[in-house]
Amino acid sequence: MQQEAIWNQLKGSSLFSSQPHFPSQHSLQFVKSYLRPLSSENCLRYFERDVVENPVQTLMDEVYKDFTLRDALGLRGTVTFESHTNLEPSPVPPGKPRRKARGKGNQADQYCVYRDSGGGHIPVFAIEYKAPHKLRLDELVTGLESEIQPERDVINKNGGNFAFAAKCLAAAIVTQLFSYMIGKGIQYGYVCTGEAFVFLHIPNDDPTIVYFSLCVPSLDVMDDDQTRLHRTAAAQAFAFAIQALSVDPPPASWHDRTTTLDVWPVEYDDVLRDIPETVRKEPRATPYKPQRWKSFKRSPIQTRSRCKPLDSDMVADDDSSSSEEGPPSPSPKHSYRSGRRQALMSPGTRSDKTPNSTRRVDETCPNFEHHGPEHISQQEFQQLIREQLAKDRGPDADCVPLYISGALGSLFKVCLSSHSYTMVAKGMESFDLDRLQHENKIYNRLRSIQGKYVPVCLGMVDLILPYYYDCGVFSHFLFLSWGGQPLAHCMNLLNKQNVTDTVTAAYKEMHKLGVLHCDAAPRNVLHDKHTGTVMIVDFERSELDSRKALGPISPNAGNRKRKRVISRQGEDAFARELSSIVTALSRMEK
Repeated sequence: MQQEAIWNQLKGSSLFSSQPHFPSQHSLQFVKSYLRPLSSENCLRYFERDVVENPVQTLMDEVYKDFTLRDALGLRGTVTFESHTNLEPSPVPPGKPRRKARGKGNQADQYCVYRDSGGGHIPVFAIEYKAPHKLRLDELVTGLESEIQPERDVINKNGGNFAFAAKCLAAAIVTQLFSYMIGKGIQYGYVCTGEAFVFLHIPNDDPTIVYFSLCVPSLDVMDDDQTRLHRTAAAQAFAFAIQALSVDPPPASWHDRTTTLDVWPVEYDDVLRDIPETVRKEPRATPYKPQRWKSFKRSPIQTRSRCKPLDSDMVADDDSSSSEEGPPSPSPKHSYRSGRRQALMSPGTRSDKTPNSTRRVDETCPNFEHHGPEHISQQEFQQLIREQLAKDRGPDADCVPLYISGALGSLFKVCLSSHSYTMVAKGMESFDLDRLQHENKIYNRLRSIQGKYVPVCLGMVDLILPYYYDCGVFSHFLFLSWGGQPLAHCMNLLNKQNVTDTVTAAYKEMHKLGVLHCDAAPRNVLHDKHTGTVMIVDFERSELDSRKALGPISPNAGNRKRKRVISRQGEDAFARELSSIVTALSRMEK
């Protein structure tokens, strides 16, 4: 059992296992005094936050303090149980039809926990809350007594007894969370009723199935069990979170296999509504059987009566035991097949030359020896990368999400394997294609300052097979050179006046070329610590001044007067935008 294996590994850390991380009896009584009967999923969410998620966060913070333990568990980044605001669907602009997001949970009881790493926001595991009166313990125990194949056992099937009703409810709740997990691209999740947990895992080799494990903490914790603390709700959720954090996100090939899944168009509440209350009150026949862990020689976490420094001999024994009984090493971090240095395409020094006219290879690039004597053409690049992205979709693929998203698009790190060109791809879903095409048009207008004030743009590609991230299905990529990190991540390390001067110069050059950014904010200003460059990004909302592309103004007086008025209005907009970004940067300095 994986939970047991996690605790086996935790006991190897004397720092973690000897400290009283669980709340005291006094703290528990304090929390208990504020608890109220659960009448809805909303009540359950707040209950779980107070009694489970907060203790899990405390335990997780303690693990991260022990660098050796953290590395042994394969943990990267930090995890936070955020507020439940991410339960709500994203607002949709009026008047624009949008596809329902792939696997997007419209239910207010679905919640995703994220891991933050290197500026990325990585989905880790999902939680589905279901009020205990809507999904009773005996229904879960009976419904999950054996394997369920919804099409064979439940869908369009009839049955008037309790066992069939329980199987329908169990199948509906598991399928509902499974669908959400598939859309999010995560392999771990659990259903929580406050009384019971159903832990789910979607395997690497077959995303069309899901494994489940039912636990009832109030029945699992036994006074005569030395490992009883590990069977509590907080400890079970903590060990489960460790499992989820230690694995890499699934590759594109995993997502590809999910496209063959059938859809069961049903909501849990509809299934519940169709079951007569008399059936739900029938006598129950399937008792819950608590599982006991037998491989522990002692508890990795001490009860308060035994909380004391560990004997050094005992620690040594535990370390050797942990190495033998613990889980296998966590999945390795993503690495490119070529083994070459991973360096995102640098803008370099480009002066006023366009991406197409500059063919000389930058000798300072870490992948210089793999580029060849000169750069390939933009057309050849687009053809090669399109073909590669359709075939290279395994665990070591040269395209991975950066786990950074804006209002519409998401970023991916892409390497053209044949030439070691590594760059950023801005992915957009099909219904936002016009926005990406517009941004590509803006970059074309800014061609003369690409590589100096804005990233080098290698154009758009319509993908043969889509890429997936966080419920998004991305069919179109816009390829850009690496711009750096947002100013918010590094402003305190920079010469703020130099940054302001560079940003001011960048906006003035954009305005000369007739581009109004329309989203002038520090979040759209990047700094590359390796090159020292400052780049402006995110032009999907930008506006073009068409007059900049016209020839000399007609001598017609009426036209001259009309164009001068427009020019003054345009200049006012440019001036306001420049003033806005300078003001925003000055506020960052305070």
